[in-house]
Amino acid sequence: MSNNQTSSSEPKKKKRRRGRRRLVWIMVQLIFLLGLMGAAMAGGIVTGYVAALVKDEPVRNKAELEEKIFTNYLTGFAYYNDGSLIGQLRAEEGDRRLVKKADVSPYLINAIIATEDKGYYQHKGIAVQSTLRATYQELTNQPVVTGGSTITQQLVKNTILTHEVSHARKAREIFNALRIEQMFSKDEILEAYMNEIYLGKNANGSNIYGVQAAAKGVFGKEVKELTLSEASYMAGMIQNPGAYSPFGNESYERGKERQKMVLDRMMENGYITQSQYDTALAVDLKAQLAKPTQQAYREVPFLMMEIEERAARQLVDAELKEKGRDKSTIGRNEYRLLVEEKRRDILRRGYKVYTTFDKNVHNIMQSVASDASNFGKNRTYTIKRSNGKTEKIEDALEEVGAMMIHNRTGAILGMIGGRDFTVEQTNHATAPRQPGSAMKPLAAYAPAFELGLLQPASPLDDSPVLLSDGQKGSHLPKNWNNKWQGIMSTREALRQSWNIPAIKAYLKVGIPTALEYVKKTGITTLVDADNYAQTGVIGGLTYGTTVEEMTNAYATFANNGSFVDAYLIERIEDSRGQVIYHHQTQPVQVYSEQTAYLITDMMRTVVNSGTGTHIRKFVPRKVDVAGKTGTTNSSNDLWFVGYTPEVSMGVWVGFDEPYPMPDADKYVPMIVWGKVMKEVIEAHPNLSPPDATFKKPEGIVSASVDSKSGKLPSELSKEAGHVISDIFNRKFVPSEVDDSHQKARVITYEGERYLAKEGTPDDFVTEGIFYRSPDPLPTKEIIQASNSKVAVRPPDWEQRLPDAEDPRTEVAGAPSSPTGFVANRTGTQAVLTWQSAKEPDLVGYRIYRANALHGFTHIGTVKDPAVLTLTDANSQGDSAYYVTAVDLTGVESQPSIIASVGSSSTTWELPQSPTDNPIDGGTVPGTDPGELPDPILGQPNTGNPIDSPSTLPPSAPQSVTIADTGNGWKLQWRANKASEQVIAYNVYFSPDPSSGYLLLGTVSTTTFTHAAGVDNPNYYITAVNSYGESPHSNNVTGRLP
Repeated sequence: MSNNQTSSSEPKKKKRRRGRRRLVWIMVQLIFLLGLMGAAMAGGIVTGYVAALVKDEPVRNKAELEEKIFTNYLTGFAYYNDGSLIGQLRAEEGDRRLVKKADVSPYLINAIIATEDKGYYQHKGIAVQSTLRATYQELTNQPVVTGGSTITQQLVKNTILTHEVSHARKAREIFNALRIEQMFSKDEILEAYMNEIYLGKNANGSNIYGVQAAAKGVFGKEVKELTLSEASYMAGMIQNPGAYSPFGNESYERGKERQKMVLDRMMENGYITQSQYDTALAVDLKAQLAKPTQQAYREVPFLMMEIEERAARQLVDAELKEKGRDKSTIGRNEYRLLVEEKRRDILRRGYKVYTTFDKNVHNIMQSVASDASNFGKNRTYTIKRSNGKTEKIEDALEEVGAMMIHNRTGAILGMIGGRDFTVEQTNHATAPRQPGSAMKPLAAYAPAFELGLLQPASPLDDSPVLLSDGQKGSHLPKNWNNKWQGIMSTREALRQSWNIPAIKAYLKVGIPTALEYVKKTGITTLVDADNYAQTGVIGGLTYGTTVEEMTNAYATFANNGSFVDAYLIERIEDSRGQVIYHHQTQPVQVYSEQTAYLITDMMRTVVNSGTGTHIRKFVPRKVDVAGKTGTTNSSNDLWFVGYTPEVSMGVWVGFDEPYPMPDADKYVPMIVWGKVMKEVIEAHPNLSPPDATFKKPEGIVSASVDSKSGKLPSELSKEAGHVISDIFNRKFVPSEVDDSHQKARVITYEGERYLAKEGTPDDFVTEGIFYRSPDPLPTKEIIQASNSKVAVRPPDWEQRLPDAEDPRTEVAGAPSSPTGFVANRTGTQAVLTWQSAKEPDLVGYRIYRANALHGFTHIGTVKDPAVLTLTDANSQGDSAYYVTAVDLTGVESQPSIIASVGSSSTTWELPQSPTDNPIDGGTVPGTDPGELPDPILGQPNTGNPIDSPSTLPPSAPQSVTIADTGNGWKLQWRANKASEQVIAYNVYFSPDPSSGYLLLGTVSTTTFTHAAGVDNPNYYITAVNSYGESPHSNNVTGRLP
């Protein structure tokens, strides 16, 4: 094979040798003509000398020469989506802009030729006479007062050779100039020269190369627009750009002298008339100089750096695809090298990069980011590095990262990389941070909806759950308030961003499956270890994720479940205007339209009445918005990601070096989001038209279900008041009827709830409708061992059906009497205390009271034998008390001693026996038969009046009022009577009563605030106790003034 290669290349080598000999002979003739080498120097010596000077210079073919002289470092530019200029890309040399000879002012062309090479169109690359004169001056040690380089030679010096001063370099210069003249036209050579020459610095102080960059940088105009005065001054700068710069006073004066010389030569060579000469020389060019402009890398540094990086990556990816190479099989280092190579091309080849950035949107975002009043104060704090060493971080900014994306196309419209590039160069829109609760819709709820595992009305139990932990054995995740909320709807769980329901939904889907959905929505930062992170749904990921990717993922919901990868680079053109890259959008359907709408509708609730209501301070209610807050443990990272039907925007706020954010700054992400969106809507109504709404797709229906099981309501569901209505994907409307509710008698023993034995007295049990827990609850001992700061039971624990019967067994005989009975009065309250009876089968105690009007009457029952106190809130005048113990079968002990309060010396007598103490509301001997006994206490030590416990659902709440707060509607009502034992109030909402009401939320107080997205919202309230839900209150409607 090598023999064939040698023989095939031999003719080329011979041809090159002949070319070299021919050029050398021409050069010998020139030098020989000098006659200055002396008679002693024979022709052979001259020939050998010249040949030695150029022997190492390659004989380049046309393609090689073209690559050298026509491929220069050209300035590239970046543009907004309307075609307006963002700024020029960084160039290694400075500003250089390619121009055709036809687009250059004839004045400038004539000035250059007259000054630099008046015989340009006559010679063959070298000016013999000028070369002889320069050589003679050098050899005779005379001052060299005239150069011998033609325009062609100058081009060789600037593009092929170095600026070394030597005979060898001069010989190589002549050698290459002759070659170039043989292969290219005069116009091509002149054009290359005009694009190559260095012309000093522009008004910003940047280096400028080529006549187009010089015209823009010195006079602020296109080179074809230069006047004779401007062209002659610029031509004069070629010889010494620094000495003749028009931006300095002294250099300008020197430049004017040089301009005069240029005009002299132009007139000598017939290019201009005397009149033109005089006019041009008289112009004060100082007044026509370009003004300094703000450079893009100083004005929008995050943007320019991002354009460089993304343009390079797009070119690499396109090239790999064209070559059929799979990007995933390329090593990280190789890919990085390819990107760097393309980045160099972008910065030096004169590319035009057209982006998706909207100038108005981007300016609005920068304005909000630069306003310090939108953020908290700078902080100084100490962090601990991974090596154990501490480091003090001083005067740290609250940083921000944000990105806005067009939902349908994926075009990135604007970005905030940070607050001050000079302080911190990290682009926080693309740097990974932990997403906190903002991950919940992506990793838990959307996959669960898509798989039919949950719907908005599906119940989730916010109760303790133990997660396995390889290092600690188990881990007990918690909510921010260290409390549990009990069973709630999926909508409510997301509305208030409770952690435990999200974790349970995440585990229900299965972590690997959930994360596959997350990846499909564009999250690329996940690693294998995340498949084992059971708290990944609340932000416990290995590396976190970026603002861009979170925003892009949320846009999937706004885009009807279709993921469109976000992009910044629309197209790239080379220096000749050829499109070398053009973005192609490729949507991928990740979720059904129904799933996307359900998630969107739930996140509407977040914005209108949940954790995201702060948005409504800035964005009017008529604008349809869905979104989610996000907070990590210790509040190191704060998020808000939201969207309208047209655009999505994500905002992250935190310190560059992670550190807890102050509570006072928890709304900062929503402030940034709200202010940006408000201004964008005003400046760009088309991006979020006021009447644009998320369109409900086919297959979305309304249905009522049991709120505890998620199944169709049973009669017991309705009787208990556990029916809610919401929207569903028609495919996943339940078909089974609820079977979780059951009527039962329940008793409390040692802090646990049990099914009461058949003989247990009614006043020691709670009888009503209960429901089974979705999952068994960990014991309180396990919970406290995992985290002593959290509550051990959810608030709806007493409504749940126990799964075991009372474990106590009956002990023969009556229980012993309680001892140490004492009564103390403060005001109208008497606090009673005693010591426990000893029997293991005790179910509790009965308390009796007597006063001046009647004898002892049963006034209260303590249902837990471990509770040894009771407060009588209606203690008046002289009163006496005693207490008895009661066992499993209802056998009552003898009375304790009598304890009295008051000032009289009344002698109080005990009844004959415990059987004389009726507990059904009757009287004991010695009382007035016409007087009713005081009611029975529901809860000891509450300070509430001692009322009879209700065994019916409560009455409807009364006195419901509504008031406009400016940010929403505040509802208030009067609390139900204590005897009704109300445990919660349900708030129902409807934008239109004719279409029905939806359960908005459940509270334990008598107030509720709702940021409704409609002008005239309608509400009613119901009360709930262990026996059911009340009728609804009167309807109230909010009306704006």
